[in-house]
Amino acid sequence: MSASGPSVHTIQGEAQRRAISSPIRLEILGYFLAGQPLSVREIAERMGRPATAIHYHVKLLEESGLLEKTGERREGRRREAEYSMIAEALAIPGHDQDPEGEGQALAVETMASAFRMAQRDLEAALDTGTARSKGEDRNFYVTRMHLRLSRDEMAELNRRLDLMLAAALDSMQRAQPHDDDEFVSLTLALTPLPDRSTGSS
Repeated sequence: MSASGPSVHTIQGEAQRRAISSPIRLEILGYFLAGQPLSVREIAERMGRPATAIHYHVKLLEESGLLEKTGERREGRRREAEYSMIAEALAIPGHDQDPEGEGQALAVETMASAFRMAQRDLEAALDTGTARSKGEDRNFYVTRMHLRLSRDEMAELNRRLDLMLAAALDSMQRAQPHDDDEFVSLTLALTPLPDRSTGSS
């Protein structure tokens, strides 16, 4: 990270928009937020999926220009490519860069894709009885609320969100999973709302 903050790449072109429209590819990109190069095998291990199921998506992300090969390493008798994200963070085009509103549509589509995957994760957890809603090992929590926040309260909320995301990234950065690890899904959305006050007494 530079002194001025993380490098940011703004999504551009149809190939990159298509690349991030997939929940699986969004999940793959999430593993690179820890800032370490990863091989297809390592991504597959973190996702709990076979490498053959991940290779196609990594290749598509590379072809779109969101991932790039940054090295190789030896794994047994084989050599495997290492990939990195082209920037430390990705961004949706703003209004000044996107006069036709494609970035706005992409933001909605990407968020909908992420929450569709969250819904499938929740349904699977409830079907298998693995969801725990109480205790220190709680792995199931869902809420929705509307808030009125002062500038200071908004800053505090963002500070706590950053701490939570940092803890999640720390676990993603571990080279090897632990035997007692548990796969969980974390999906967040913080969005502004129009002022709903009517002005009536």
